[in-house]
Amino acid sequence: MREPIAVVISTYNNPDFLRLVLNGYAQQSDTNFVIYIADDGSTEETHQLIHHMAKGFPVPIHHVWHEDHGFRKARIHNITFSQIAEPYILLTDGDCIPLPHMVATHRRLAQQNCMINGSRILLSAEWTTQLTQSELFSRPSLWGWWQLKRQKRVNRILPIFLPPHLSASTPRLSGIHGCHFACFRDDLLRVNGYDESFEGWGREDSDLVARLFHAGVQRRNLRGTPVLHLWHHENSRDHLQRNDALLASCLKEKRVEARRGIRQIHVRTHEKL
Repeated sequence: MREPIAVVISTYNNPDFLRLVLNGYAQQSDTNFVIYIADDGSTEETHQLIHHMAKGFPVPIHHVWHEDHGFRKARIHNITFSQIAEPYILLTDGDCIPLPHMVATHRRLAQQNCMINGSRILLSAEWTTQLTQSELFSRPSLWGWWQLKRQKRVNRILPIFLPPHLSASTPRLSGIHGCHFACFRDDLLRVNGYDESFEGWGREDSDLVARLFHAGVQRRNLRGTPVLHLWHHENSRDHLQRNDALLASCLKEKRVEARRGIRQIHVRTHEKL
């Protein structure tokens, strides 16, 4: 695949994390990609950071923003998807630092009719604080990674040293990481993107993957090339029970399309005029 890849980074009011993440994408070995920041209503501080970093950045950065009306990850992603022309989309979060070969690895392993679920390494609160106080993320040496593991600043290090490869296809829904996920744009459009019926945190990524399954798209897990997940407090689980029920309904009906997805954006926008 020679066309540019779309990297979609979700964010909300955490410019210190986003700066580290963008610095990680500035150091990619493959620079044939475009960044779309799916911003769920951040304040001016995030806008100023993106505006500043976009100057002289090695790849284009598009800032897609909507007003803050609570956790609306599904909606801001659908708005972003509707603006993407690149054929392949890598989804990640504004709290996940990529390793230098992240984009190159996904380009090499991308397959038609296949979604790729990547892994992550969890960083401690202490190391996360240290990183946010530094200007750039410098990748540790081999010995440095071992030291970080011994000091319990990371939960594991094996994925860093694994040669990147894909697992056999799996029908399992568990273990999905919306912070490290990739598939072709056409497949996302086929299932109508995220389902905005999911409000608040929880299960929106699983619902998307379930519908991709129902559409005949296979899941393969990426071994190696993890993202580095910065520590933060957990999001509220207030909507989890309701979202569990929505996911169960999707699985029971074997639904393919989101009830409120990309194709409904224009209709809802028109109604507000």
